[in-house]
Amino acid sequence: MDTTNKIYLSPPCITNKEIKFVNEALLSGWISPFGSFIDNFTKKLSLYYSHKNILLTNNGTSAIHLALKILNIKEGDYVLCSDFTFAATAFPILYQKAIPVFIGADQKSWNLSPEYLEHALINLKNKNIQPKVLIVAHIYGMPCNMKSIFDICKNYNIKIIEDAAEALGSKYFNLPLGQLGDYGILSFNGNKIITCSTGGALILPNQKDYSYAKKLANQAKEDIDYYKHEELGYNYSQSNILAAIGLAQFKSLNQKVTQRRNIFNYYLSYFKNKLEIESQIEDENCFSNRWLSSFIFPKDLNKKIKDILNKKGIESRYLWNPLYKQTVFKNYFFYGDKSFENYLFKHGLSLPSGNNLTKNKLKRIINIIDKNL
Repeated sequence: MDTTNKIYLSPPCITNKEIKFVNEALLSGWISPFGSFIDNFTKKLSLYYSHKNILLTNNGTSAIHLALKILNIKEGDYVLCSDFTFAATAFPILYQKAIPVFIGADQKSWNLSPEYLEHALINLKNKNIQPKVLIVAHIYGMPCNMKSIFDICKNYNIKIIEDAAEALGSKYFNLPLGQLGDYGILSFNGNKIITCSTGGALILPNQKDYSYAKKLANQAKEDIDYYKHEELGYNYSQSNILAAIGLAQFKSLNQKVTQRRNIFNYYLSYFKNKLEIESQIEDENCFSNRWLSSFIFPKDLNKKIKDILNKKGIESRYLWNPLYKQTVFKNYFFYGDKSFENYLFKHGLSLPSGNNLTKNKLKRIINIIDKNL
């Protein structure tokens, strides 16, 4: 492999501002889950999400788990979940010993299909099964058809956990993704559009839920002056140092989104003139951050392109392997079109999309692909 000029899929973009804030956090002595950067990052997020209650967590998976705990999901309960997504969306369902029901993707957005969701609920009702919660993920930053999903869930009295781990900066009817559901989830993992190196956030509807989530995330310590624990707690809190990185990153969110969209459009303009490729369709009233530039290629060209780029030290990645196919989830219900999700996985590829991807690097990627098609 040619390791010179290595290009990664979605690496963090660190500036002097992040370094400055981290130094300030270290010098303050506050390196635990308390300090000014925790407070200030939380406030920035709260303003962005229309003064919602925000709890910073150690990752997005923990935030989903806390939401399920607040909603009192327990052993034997049924939880609906997007199928074409990363496994972390669904793992917390199993943490609670609940039963996931996977809903397939639609062909426009690659997100959870309202049609399959309604079909699943009708079928489950005939089996005397009433799911309590839906976890819906916005894949690669593309908004789901939330209006239809809301209407269906309202009819069946189902709460919505909105997994916006890949979708910070995306909008639906000009509202930021993450604040549309009953609870919202963010991720600040190292490959996300905003990173803390690791981390996440839980967006909550009220102060009561926020207080309970914060208690659970801090080992369920009772609010007294000695250690007392009346229920199971978790070590899910964020640190002041990592919040310092997140605060610095958040200040350039709009710029980062613009860059990612420009990268996607650059790839799209090239491929449209060369191949009959497919990509997620951005409907009216939807605005995607285009977190990863992802495309469906004819035949097995995705594998060929991946191999070519890898030899040149350029990272790319296949699309999500559907959850219904995973060994850990194989015994659970699935409602959708398996052939379409297999098609996405078999022919799809995400190309380098990071905010430090210069025009010259983009041209290099395109030239390498162009010479080998």
